[in-house]
Amino acid sequence: MKHLLYLKHWQVFLRLMFIMLIGNFEIEEHDELNKAVSLIGLLLNLAILMVYGHYLYDFLPKGISLNYNLFMVNGFIYAAAIVAATILLSNNSLHVTGWKALPIFYLIYAAFYTIAFPARLLKYIELNRNVDFGEYLPLAIGFIFWPFTIWFIQPRVNKIVKYYQPQLEE
Repeated sequence: MKHLLYLKHWQVFLRLMFIMLIGNFEIEEHDELNKAVSLIGLLLNLAILMVYGHYLYDFLPKGISLNYNLFMVNGFIYAAAIVAATILLSNNSLHVTGWKALPIFYLIYAAFYTIAFPARLLKYIELNRNVDFGEYLPLAIGFIFWPFTIWFIQPRVNKIVKYYQPQLEE
């Protein structure tokens, strides 16, 4: 999956559009198949974020530390929650109150952390210093609005990869 870092923005865009097509594919009167296909689309979208976070971490400048393990744990917890919700929730609704809601709040945190980590990482690498929340927030919002913002994100990733590994020319 490391090849994702070397692709052009239009190539990643086509992959993301294919993933969206898979995630929105429906066959009438086949609810279980529709759930499975939707689940595959969601997990592939999450996998792209995980790939960016995993491989861009190698380019992180010395002296800057990010909690990579927390990112991986949150990503896998978020993926497990997506799978569990798809399998267990038949009517796509959940109502919890009190102490039972705490795991749901953690899942929301895990989702945001999984989205924010690659954005923060990309900004750290670009600026070669620690960044504030306001500096990487627009990029994190860009990761939320896939696939259209890939036209702005992927060239930045290509620039970083080309800078740190110039022998891997196109």
